[in-house]
Amino acid sequence: MTDDAFPPLETLDAPMGGRIGYRTLGAGDWLVLVHGWCGSADIWAPIAPALAHDRRVLAVTLPGFGGMMAPPDEGRTIGAMGAAVARLLAYLGVNDAVLVGHSMGGPVMTEAAIRAPERVRALIGLDTLTDRGYYGRVPDAEIARRHAEFAADYAGRMRAMIDTIVHPQTPEAARRAITGDMVAAAPEDFALDVKDRLFAWDAEERWPLVSCPALMLNSTWVARLADPQPMDCFAATEIVGYESGHFPMIEAPAMIVEKLITCLDRLVCR
Repeated sequence: MTDDAFPPLETLDAPMGGRIGYRTLGAGDWLVLVHGWCGSADIWAPIAPALAHDRRVLAVTLPGFGGMMAPPDEGRTIGAMGAAVARLLAYLGVNDAVLVGHSMGGPVMTEAAIRAPERVRALIGLDTLTDRGYYGRVPDAEIARRHAEFAADYAGRMRAMIDTIVHPQTPEAARRAITGDMVAAAPEDFALDVKDRLFAWDAEERWPLVSCPALMLNSTWVARLADPQPMDCFAATEIVGYESGHFPMIEAPAMIVEKLITCLDRLVCR
């Protein structure tokens, strides 16, 4: 991200330790962007200016990522990350916001909406939440296996994961950049700890507690990898497909801006 894309990063104490960062751009109704695992507010740089043409964009850097002070153990759960976002909304006086959560940001926005329903107007999940293999409660033994596999070759596994979930047409330079940014986003031990907590989170338990309108904007390419067993909690949630990989803000920014604006309009009408 260039220095003039967003104002300088500001920070706030998170309720369970560590710091949460944020950048704001534009004016109007609030649109809150929550990054995924090993991301930061900067991942939204390619699309934030376009989204801020007629709304106020708030891009969040979760505790422990993107240079933010990491929380202690109790602050590393998805619930704690959601509580940090809820505190930030209260601190900034944000009301009637639409939250967009990418990847792990989907569970985080869910927890924020559960904790601060009076501040959240609607939710948009961006390639997130509906895959039981990631967002249903993963068995402990499988969590341990995934952790050990990643820890054995952290950078190599990160690149292999990215190659699986980006679109085949995504250039090599973009793949290297995504990998480098994700590896550098947080210390390895912290990142893997949070990843374990993500797999322990249970959409089937938590999603029914969301009271606002919501839809999912999910990659048709990544959907090929999803667990075939659907989760009943999303039976009434609209799922809109897009034709790109897991990182559309990098892989296809113009397309995903158009899709997001269309989804925002539909949720507002609802």
